[in-house]
Amino acid sequence: MRFTNLLALVATLALGLVAGTRPAAAQEPPAKPPPDEFRVMLKEVEEAYKAPREVDKDVLDELRKQYRDPKPEREAKIFREIRRLYVTTPGQEDAIVRELRRAYQQPSPEQEARVFQQIRRGGQLPPGTVPPDIQAERAAKTFRKFDRNGDGLLTSDEMPEFLRAQVGQWDRDGDGSIDRSEYIAYFQTSLKWVSGKVASGEIPIKLPKAAIPDLPAETTARAISTEPPAKSPQAPASPAQAKLPDWFAKLDEDGDGQVGLYEWKKAGRPIAEYLDMDRNHDGFLESKELLVYLSEHPAPESRGKKGR
Repeated sequence: MRFTNLLALVATLALGLVAGTRPAAAQEPPAKPPPDEFRVMLKEVEEAYKAPREVDKDVLDELRKQYRDPKPEREAKIFREIRRLYVTTPGQEDAIVRELRRAYQQPSPEQEARVFQQIRRGGQLPPGTVPPDIQAERAAKTFRKFDRNGDGLLTSDEMPEFLRAQVGQWDRDGDGSIDRSEYIAYFQTSLKWVSGKVASGEIPIKLPKAAIPDLPAETTARAISTEPPAKSPQAPASPAQAKLPDWFAKLDEDGDGQVGLYEWKKAGRPIAEYLDMDRNHDGFLESKELLVYLSEHPAPESRGKKGR
């Protein structure tokens, strides 16, 4: 009996040793790290500044895909693009839908022009504005990544450090955790802070140098304009044909060939003058925009100098 017990003990120890020497591959992989919250917010602000360069072309591309292969989800994508740049109301969006569907049935440059007339009726959002629906969508997605156990609450060990430090401000029901609606409110306020720092130049961002993409040749600028055709200004087409003022290079601190609104504000220049020169209202003054403006206005000595 004792011998039998000894054999059983040896067998148990052997199994324990085998189990303890299993290769690392048999163990569960480490959990994916949570997102970098600041980078998520900064990316949304960068995308908002890119919107004036991208939205019109992207909307037109999706509209023309609908001609060949109509899909409900593509129409939803068109509206996501529209809301990145333009102010809309429910009634206006109903009118846009009607014009879109007329375009599906009878595509033409003239109907495309009517689509864009409706889209532009409410005007553009201020430069760098992240629309509320995009804010809420991004906040909800980020919340799910932090919520590692999927219980719909962020406990202290799941919260990002910045939120943990001010949890009392956002924990509205006082239960010591952050639910989805509380996190969305926190995210939107933090995003507004990041956006303000970008606008003031305290947080720099890099954007492409390219101008607004040209629309396909068969749809001219006139076809998507809400204004009657005007005589083109007789302005130089490039710096090679006209000299840029010295202040342009001085204000272009990052050397990207354009003066950002944040660079202009940092230098203490008058905002109203900048908005007049920034023809596409994207928050970036390009050399060709400035040349057109200078061709239309005499250049007083005060231009480009600090406001009083």
